[in-house]
Amino acid sequence: MKKLLKVLALVAVVACCAVAVAFAGCGESAKTYDGEYKYENAWTAGNYYGVKVHVTVKGDKITKVTYDADTDTMHNVTPTWDGHDVTVAALDSYLAKFEGKTVEEVKALKVKVEEGGAPSTVDKGQTLAAAWLFDLSYVKDGETIKTGATQTAGRFVLAIQDALKNV
Repeated sequence: MKKLLKVLALVAVVACCAVAVAFAGCGESAKTYDGEYKYENAWTAGNYYGVKVHVTVKGDKITKVTYDADTDTMHNVTPTWDGHDVTVAALDSYLAKFEGKTVEEVKALKVKVEEGGAPSTVDKGQTLAAAWLFDLSYVKDGETIKTGATQTAGRFVLAIQDALKNV
């Protein structure tokens, strides 16, 4: 009888531990972090190229990225650029690519920045696994439309990294 009680006690302890571990992950709540990246427009003093983002993280994974619309003094996508409309159309699907990525994975991305602050291309140290980094495209009527907006993509990455700096 003593042996049976010991076995039952052991089973109860193991079961309690398993339940505690299972519930430990459930209590994690999502938290949103704000960030931005901007630099002054070389042609119009007091105006900036940049973007403000809001990055939601649960555990170590990004669950959502949103952004503030352009203002009169800060543009992520130049309103007069020929590719403006296709780039704006691609932004939501581009930002969705960050969902499911870990905080560390996104912090490790490298964006080459020119003098003055403009992002240009993937840094030579970037891994091929991050090829999605500058793929700002979307599908319309079954056709993939690439925007060519590498500076826009770079501004988003740098703003998201700014938001994650204290995570």
